[in-house]
Parts: sequence; structure tokens; C-alpha cells
Amino acid sequence: MKNKAKNILAGALMITIVGCAAAGYAGNVHAGAAGGGTELIQTGEGSDMGAPAAGTTDEEPDERIYCVGSVSKVYVTAAVMQLVDRGLVELDKAVTAYIPDFTMADDRYRDITVRMLMDHRSGIMGTSTRNMFLYDDNYFDKDYLLQSLSAQRLTHAPGEYAAYCNDGFDLLKLIVENVTGMDYTDYVVQNIAAPVGATHTGSPFTLFGNERNAPITFSGNIPYDYDYCMAIGAGGIYATASDTANFGSAFFTGNDLLLSRESKDAMAVRWNDEGDKTDIYKDANGLGWDYVGNPDYEQAGVRVLGKGGDVTMQHAFLCVAPDQEISVAVLSTGGNSTYNELVAQALLDAVLEEEGIVVGHGKEQTFAFADKVPEEYLACEGFYVFSSLYGPGYAYVSFDESMMHVQHLDFGTERTDDYRFTTDGSFVSVDESGRPTVELYEGRIEVSENGVYFKVRSDMQTAGLGTSSYYRYAAERIDPAPLSEEAQASWQSIRNREMVNYSERYSSTEYDRPFACVYMLDELPGYVYAQTGLGGRPLKITDGTNAVSFTTMPCSSNRDLIDARIVSKTMSDGSSVTVLETSRGTDYRFTDELPVFDSQVAEVSLHDDEAQWFVIGDDMAGSTITADCPEKTALYVYNKYHEIVYSTHMRNASGNIPLPSEGYIMFAGLDGESIRIN
Repeated sequence: MKNKAKNILAGALMITIVGCAAAGYAGNVHAGAAGGGTELIQTGEGSDMGAPAAGTTDEEPDERIYCVGSVSKVYVTAAVMQLVDRGLVELDKAVTAYIPDFTMADDRYRDITVRMLMDHRSGIMGTSTRNMFLYDDNYFDKDYLLQSLSAQRLTHAPGEYAAYCNDGFDLLKLIVENVTGMDYTDYVVQNIAAPVGATHTGSPFTLFGNERNAPITFSGNIPYDYDYCMAIGAGGIYATASDTANFGSAFFTGNDLLLSRESKDAMAVRWNDEGDKTDIYKDANGLGWDYVGNPDYEQAGVRVLGKGGDVTMQHAFLCVAPDQEISVAVLSTGGNSTYNELVAQALLDAVLEEEGIVVGHGKEQTFAFADKVPEEYLACEGFYVFSSLYGPGYAYVSFDESMMHVQHLDFGTERTDDYRFTTDGSFVSVDESGRPTVELYEGRIEVSENGVYFKVRSDMQTAGLGTSSYYRYAAERIDPAPLSEEAQASWQSIRNREMVNYSERYSSTEYDRPFACVYMLDELPGYVYAQTGLGGRPLKITDGTNAVSFTTMPCSSNRDLIDARIVSKTMSDGSSVTVLETSRGTDYRFTDELPVFDSQVAEVSLHDDEAQWFVIGDDMAGSTITADCPEKTALYVYNKYHEIVYSTHMRNASGNIPLPSEGYIMFAGLDGESIRIN
């Protein structure tokens, strides 16, 4: 049966459905994120297997190219699985067999297998972020990943549990290149994209500056430079929605276009399927996929594979129902992958309903509250550290007769959340009237030989789109760890001092959120909380200059961990400054050590990976300047609230650069260049 292809076009959100179920449905849908009407257009027929389908030829010039973000992980997993099918790679062989130069500062790295990279069980800390995301630039340091990993430790023993890890998928990219002798992008184009009819799939190396690239806008709908992800294995595949959905069709039952049935089946097995698969609070990923089963769809007899992706300005979700032969891809420049997932599920539901399959979501729940918290929970009172999903930072948990109280200690924004105990042994978040909250958290306390954990199911509502449910280890109990006077004084010296990221390439998107700070709690000695543009991370102080990640939650609440240390560095101008170095490669200097940008500054010399920061002087506040900026440079201005008021990445920005009172100005570029101030 031939597949009908349908398009709806309005705005900058791209959605594609490809399917070849009994109903013979296939299509791609472009829908506006806001405003405007929609138009239904018949665009022709696809193949029996959904590839090639609509959107893969020049007959559809309006279909845009997007970065699919971490959906790229399914691509690199599929690439390696092709090598497995050919007998060139073994899943349970050590990574070092395929990347001899791979080393880490932890001897256990030798136990990491190829499979562990695919299912996030490697124990690698997470993400080496330096120069990962760039505006209008596709610079790539091929040596950085292995150099960065060589200085890192592992967070847990390889294979122990799954915690999301970007670096593992860039190692998979290296495996493809080392085994085949091909450039990874070329391999994907020839061996992944071409067989499914995906003619607009590539990476920043092949699609840089492509006229089809989706337009990017910044706050206030300001046209902005295009962002490129240079971690190609983890997040750097670019494609149209049709291409992405056609790639998803390669996982249909019976489709052996890319992979054998055995390889697809291996990818669709949950990482702990042979172990404690009853612990729903651990990750649900298979090989490459975020999840290989969704409870709502399983109740309707439908198996679904899903993967989301986010880069700075672009977002994606791909979900595939292999047995029903439906693939849905939603790509956008705005929002986030969770929004895209909800849209994808709504579209999947609509197609399934055409086949007589009705899927229920967000079922109403009722709770029977108990009169008293059992005695054994009282011993669980104390300090806890929470993951970023559930109010990042430290908290104090206490109990009274029927309630648990979580006092979040968020450094200036303290709040207390209340939970009532239920007759089935859980704690449910309640409002002031004692009723379950709209955004519901249902938690359970686990006491094990590894520690005391608070596990949570959360229902997060998104207006107009639906409800997302998450299961995670949300927090773990910690004990105060008093320091020596010397160590305490060292960390106290940087407490609450504002910092800025200075160590990225001039084009890095990290300069959109460069500010950071280290916080400490008097009542919780021995710990700091490093709040950066990449999120907050709790660290345990080990001595006067070092603090390390310490959490043990066995899931992706323990992802993207960092270690940090205080060092003194000599900058390019000869000045000595205090720096907070992080293990992910991003370093910060303190704003109270920055020079002043005053009327005497006529030219700023530039240096590789060292942004030149200034505090705007009183004599310049409220005025404007102009600047002669060479092509490969960037200039940012921030107000005292850390908001961007000017950036050379703003397309068609005015030549008059505003200088707000108590603000900052930053210049970045390459060695030997300079920016003249007028």
C-alpha cells in the first residue's frame, strides 16, 4: 500500500510523521509555534516502507534543517551496530580495543565496554563541554575529548547503573572512524542517511551555512546567528524532520534496511532488563534510546522507542512505534525537547486512533492519607542534596505526626514543601489546604546499604500540551563534613563572589549565560554549591583548593557531574587572577578582579580561548560606543542583572553599543586580532 503524505506549514516548528501501517498513513506536518493559520497541502506518495517520504527532495523547498541534538545518539548507535552486524565491533569488548589512545585518571576505565557507552553505564562523569556549542562557526578540536577524559575520574564502577553521558557517544563516533577509516559525517551520510532516502542529513561539516537551516531567534524574537553542536556523536546531526522520521522508520519491525533484527532488538532492551527492572526510578534507556517502553502505550499494547535532544536554540524528539510502523519526528527552534515529546505523542496517538488503538494519558489519581508517619522514617531526618529535576541544592528534611517537610536551602530563595504520608507508604506533595498539588510529586524513601534516598514520581503540566511524568532518585541524605580551618578559610574566600566564564572560543554559546557563583551554608560545613550557566552542582570540599562531586543516586540525577579547584593563573596581559577550574573544561574568573572599561580603553587585544572581560566604568555608564570588530570576534554587553543587552551574534544589530550602569562588556576572538573602540 502506498503512503499518503500530508503537510501543514506555518512558522518555525517542524513535525513529521512517517508510517506504513495497515491504514497506509504517512506524512510530515509543519506547524507554527505561535500565531498564523494552517494550510493542508497534498504533496505526493512515499514508499511502502516510509522512506523516502515527503520532504526529502527539492520539491519541498520550505522544509528546514534543524539540529536534532541528542537524537544524534541513536544515529551513532546505529552506525556502531552496523559494524557489529559486519563482525567488526563486539558490544561487550573494551572500548580501548577500538580507541587505543583512550585513557582516564581512574584505572577502572579499562572495564568500559562499547555497550556501556551506548546505554550510559560507563561511569564517565558526563560532558566535556568546552567549545561544544558555537554560533556561526564549525571549529572542532579533534584532540580535546581524549585530552579531557585523560584527566577525569569515574563517578561509579562501569556497568553499575545508567546515568546520562554525552561523552560516551563521542567515543562511539571515534570507534566508527577508527574501525572504518572514514570521517564520521561521511559515514552517516553514506550508510545511514542515503539508504533511507534522507538527502538533507549531515553535520556542521557538511551543512554549515546551508540556506535551508532553520532561522534562529533570541529573546524578544531577535534574529540570531545559527548555533552548531560540535559534539557530533552526542548531538551534532542536522536534518529535516522528514529525514529524521525516515531514519526512525528504519527501526520498524521487519525493516532490515539499516540493521539486522538482532541489532534493533538489542537497542530496544532496557539496560537493566536482566537485573532490577522493577525499580522504575532508574533510567529506562536502551542502546541510544532514552526509553524503550512507555507505560501509557504499553497498557494499550504498543511498544514505543523515544529519544529527545536539546542544543542551545534547537530541540527535537523522535518516537517510533516499530510494530505499528509509525515514526514521528518533531523539530523546533524554541521551547525544549519535552514540549516536542508531548506534540509527538499527540500525533502518534492520532495515528494510532485511526487504527483503533486508544492511548490514555494523565489518569487521575486518588490517595488515601495516613494519620501518622511510621516510626522508622523519623531516623531519615537530616540534610539532603537534591538533583536539578527536583529543586536543585541542599535541603533539610523533617517529619511531624503525618507530614514530611522539605526545607530547601536555595541561597536566598528558601522555601518549604510539604508532603503527606499515604497508606501505601508514599509521600505526596500537598498545598496549604492539605490537598495534592497541581504539579504532583509522589515520593518514597529508600534505606539501603548505599545510603538513604528520596525517590520521586513527578507530574509536570505544560499548558496546552499535556503532562509529563518522570521517575527519578530525587535526593540523597548527607552528613555535615567539618573542615580544617585552613580549608574552610580558602573556600570562604570565594563564597558568594560572582564569576564569569572566560575560557571558551569566541563563538561559544556559553557566553549567553557566563555568570557563576559558589555558595556555602553555615549549617552544612564541608560542602559548596556551584551555580553556573550550565546549572547548579553540589560539591564536597576535599581540601583548601579542591571540591568534588559526591552524589550516588543510581540514575540520570547523577549526570553531568564536575569537580572544581581554586587556582591562580596568569592571563595573557600578565595579570595574576584567581580562577575556578572545572573538570568539564569551562573555567571562571571573579568579577571583582576584572579591569574597568573606561574612556581610556581604545583597543582590546584578543587571544584564543580567553575572553577579555571588563566592568563598565561609571564614566561610561549610560553612554554608547561603536567598535571595529574583525570577522571572527564576538562582543557582548550585559546589564547588572546578567541579561544580554547587546551581542554581535544579533543579526542586523545596531552599530551603537549601549553601556548600562553596573554592567559588563566582553570581547573575544583569536590570537593576534584586536577590537578598536570608537
